[in-house]
Amino acid sequence: MTLKVTLCDDSRMARRQLLKSLPKDWDATVYQAEHGEQALQRIDNGEAQLLLLDLNMPVMDGYQVLEHLAQHERDCVVIVISGDIQPEAYQRVMRLGALAFVKKPFKTAEIAQYLQQFGLYQPSSGHLQEASEVEVTANALDVYREVANVAMGQAGDHIARVLNQFIELPVPNVNWIAPSELHMALQSIDHAERVSAVSQGFAGSGILGEALTLLTDTSVDDVRRLLGEQLSGNEQQQRIEALMDIASIITSACLNGLGHQLHVEFTASQPVLLGQHKALADLLNQPQQRWQKVLAIEIGYQLPKHRIGFDLLILLPEDAVLRLDQQVAHWYAE
Repeated sequence: MTLKVTLCDDSRMARRQLLKSLPKDWDATVYQAEHGEQALQRIDNGEAQLLLLDLNMPVMDGYQVLEHLAQHERDCVVIVISGDIQPEAYQRVMRLGALAFVKKPFKTAEIAQYLQQFGLYQPSSGHLQEASEVEVTANALDVYREVANVAMGQAGDHIARVLNQFIELPVPNVNWIAPSELHMALQSIDHAERVSAVSQGFAGSGILGEALTLLTDTSVDDVRRLLGEQLSGNEQQQRIEALMDIASIITSACLNGLGHQLHVEFTASQPVLLGQHKALADLLNQPQQRWQKVLAIEIGYQLPKHRIGFDLLILLPEDAVLRLDQQVAHWYAE
């Protein structure tokens, strides 16, 4: 009997990569879903006996899907495929009943191995079919969203280990903007809060960019406590040192994740304090005026057990993105 399979991921690029990795001789029909609510609808329609599920998605994320399935009997089994590689993320999805957890970026052979392991695929058993409505073409911006998603997960795992805390990962926001619109690109920060910011330039393979780390004032001291730093002596100087340390940890972890996927070795400059205790718009009025147009990658990390949130804004000018486009063109070429 032909197996009904749904690929659930908000990234068109991720769905395209996953579809390409499925065995071509698999007796299965493949459907798609862009978020958890669509996945549940596929299940209700009998189109998802197997669900290949991402975690970080808008509308309804993968954790919520698994929680729903744990509460309601459905003829569906789930394999999670996610860039959120924190140990706690793995433990959580397995407790909620997932068959397996596949880390992004995955190797093509991994998917077939898991499918065989769980008796969902036998080689030469049939022919893989795509449901007529499946549309997984992708463009350059889709590629950078998925690259950012994987880098975000790797950085989140590193930060989680440093702070010994679970990091709540968002859906990365990736868009072309003018430098004057930087404050509009930040979706996670409450614009009424006072903010501190650190800037780090970075370069690799002739590509120049800038990383901005922004923390609300309420987050800085809490992060210091998690790092084991005591509040004493010259508090102003200690706050600045803590900001620099945090920015370096966040920026280097994310640049490593980006560089690994883009085959570029990025080197970051020394962090520079842009300002403290300022309104977000005032802080971001100064940098990047030398660029006419930038690709902005915004990642807003949250620590749900604390009052801590910080944003990383990766800025790539147009000429840098043109260089990168040449390296990733094969990812979305027809």
